[in-house]
Amino acid sequence: MEATKTDLRLLLECLKYQMKWPGSQKQALLTIISICKQNGQYVEFFREIGGITFIYNLSKSSTFSQVKETALFTLASLAELHESVKQSLCREETFCDLAQHLEQKMPLTEKRVAVYMLSVLVSNNRCGQTLAKTSRCIETLLNLFRHNFPDPNASYEQLQLWATVSSALCGSVNNPQNEENQNTCMHVFPLVKTWLQEVALPRAELAQPICSFIGMTVANNPCAQQYFVSVGGLDSLSETLTRVLSQSAHSAPACKVAIVITKTLSACISNNEQLVPSLSKSMVIPGLLCLLSSPNLDPQDQLAVVLTIGHLTDACVEHQSQLLSTGGLPIMISLLTEASDEEVRKAAMFVLHTCKRITESLGAGMSTMSLEESDMKSHWQSAGEILQRIQLLEKKIGVKLWERDTEIQQPSNQKLASSVECKEAWWEGSVMRKVKGYHRVCGELHTTPAGTLERPNPK
Repeated sequence: MEATKTDLRLLLECLKYQMKWPGSQKQALLTIISICKQNGQYVEFFREIGGITFIYNLSKSSTFSQVKETALFTLASLAELHESVKQSLCREETFCDLAQHLEQKMPLTEKRVAVYMLSVLVSNNRCGQTLAKTSRCIETLLNLFRHNFPDPNASYEQLQLWATVSSALCGSVNNPQNEENQNTCMHVFPLVKTWLQEVALPRAELAQPICSFIGMTVANNPCAQQYFVSVGGLDSLSETLTRVLSQSAHSAPACKVAIVITKTLSACISNNEQLVPSLSKSMVIPGLLCLLSSPNLDPQDQLAVVLTIGHLTDACVEHQSQLLSTGGLPIMISLLTEASDEEVRKAAMFVLHTCKRITESLGAGMSTMSLEESDMKSHWQSAGEILQRIQLLEKKIGVKLWERDTEIQQPSNQKLASSVECKEAWWEGSVMRKVKGYHRVCGELHTTPAGTLERPNPK
């Protein structure tokens, strides 16, 4: 312990007396990071001997770009490692310096490191979020976000800068939620809406930054949700989801993008039921059922899809009807009885709860309607059979599904980013393979022209 503290003292002295040798300073900074990662006590000791203050001043005063860049990276790394460093850097002066720094011309890598430092300072930090607003850092980040959207020929460095800016903005508006910053960020929604049109397999890397920004900015904020709808954002999001869903069954990357968009769609309508009916014309439910049955879907993402279906059916009878007509209820029953994850089973129960009324209504309708009056007789018969299955499940479980107080909420720590890979072993044993009618639903989905969905005709 004492030997390591001595090393840190010597490294700090090296920084002070090697001002003309940028290579030596850079190496000393990287060594400091390496040592401090071993133990949080080393970070605190380095702060106490004035190391953080010196490196901060070095990041401002050095005439060497590589030293500035490495100094900022060191500060951000140490702030991530130890809360005391983050709080010591959370000053108006720091944020104003970073805003001014980002407004200057500099190498992309240096600019990205400065954005990364901002991202660290606002992450899970109400004070940092507030300082980002008062120091115009939010406006600076939004300008970078607007003007650095990567075109198809953009370099990897340009894409990474733009993605890092998106991450910093996400940290500025949520965890904890910051409505003032959300309301500032939502003004770029008209531009973001146009970017959604470019999200497709050839540019799958755009999905996560765009969707993270949308999802965090609208989360638990009715004002931002309404504005996103008013500029056509929800329509663009559902169109993008439909376009990607048509490829999700045979493409793991498309499945991954579809999950990201699905989670974003859920954030856009959560706790705001009046926004849901407008999505019924996009036929989102059949696509989500197909995604739920995709061989490329990771089991951990089942929950996100089922919760989104629940948000839709809970608020709108049209979505309930679509779920019923495309074979969704048997899928939900299978998940309820056979899914290994308890949260997935609860979510499936919630979906069944939301569809109970229309299922009873359609089942009863068989006794009063004739063949000539509707082409939906077989559909009603199916509804009656499903209702009987639900009643049998009630007896087995010992509680009415729709009377059980089931509160389904997406875990707060569930990230928008999620890794999806094709797992054939899981797929072979999936309850989805056992649901008749899946191939019909997905067949109709995938034979439809790209970018559109048509309502499946009940057989």
